[in-house]
Amino acid sequence: MPYTLNYEEAGFIRLFYEGDANLKEMKAVIAQGVALAEEKDCVRVLSDFRAMKLNLSMMDLFSIPRNQISQSKELNIPFYKFRRAVVVPKADFENYKFFENVAVNRSHQVKIFTDPEDAISWLLQK
Repeated sequence: MPYTLNYEEAGFIRLFYEGDANLKEMKAVIAQGVALAEEKDCVRVLSDFRAMKLNLSMMDLFSIPRNQISQSKELNIPFYKFRRAVVVPKADFENYKFFENVAVNRSHQVKIFTDPEDAISWLLQK
């Protein structure tokens, strides 16, 4: 599970993920991201998944927003305060749009992009 997770001085957390990904690994990454968000008092997250090979079913994608809510509650961090921009390869855009729709319907602030500059611009909007 090769990834980097760090805080950017511009005011957001950046996750860069490459290689294969499954639901168990994604849960671990989410937990570390939430912990870093708490440490840095930062609720803006840029996830760059362009180099990630998605090994998740539609049911897995459907369950991620619920898992994020549970993990946020365990850490006493309100999930709805997070603003997340996710950059994905063009070929996977529609699968991730499904995730976006499910997440937004569960009160998440998340948007899917194929261009990282557009994602950062949206992420940093007040």
